[in-house]
Amino acid sequence: MELKLPKVSTLFKDIERDSDDRGRILSIVDHPIKNVSIIDSNPNSMRSNHFHHKDFHFMYVLYGEIDYFFKPVESNDVTYLKIKEGDSIFTPNNEIHSCHFPTHTRLVVSSGFPRDQDTYEADTVRVDFINKENLNKMIEIYGKK
Repeated sequence: MELKLPKVSTLFKDIERDSDDRGRILSIVDHPIKNVSIIDSNPNSMRSNHFHHKDFHFMYVLYGEIDYFFKPVESNDVTYLKIKEGDSIFTPNNEIHSCHFPTHTRLVVSSGFPRDQDTYEADTVRVDFINKENLNKMIEIYGKK
């Protein structure tokens, strides 16, 4: 059964499916995907600053944290989320998103499309959204909402 994907970036904090005396099972993606990647990001690095025409992705934080900003392509309505270890964030298509990694962070990223360079570039539009010059101001403004 295919689940409907959210229309906006959505944070999933409790993704435990099952737990018993053997341990626990986390279901980080319950949707058809074409790629799973592990991404390491160095402290104070930035990623994303783009949107995808059709692709989507789930990002599960193994360790570290993300200052995550997003907004619809045709809007100035910015939202900020602090994503922490064990959290999963879903990013839909046509939503500009940007990630700042204040500490060394490792993610499992599951995407709807293959992640070969040609496929990725054909579906990705880069934008100037969050950068090292405006980061602190953006956290100050949107981190308090």
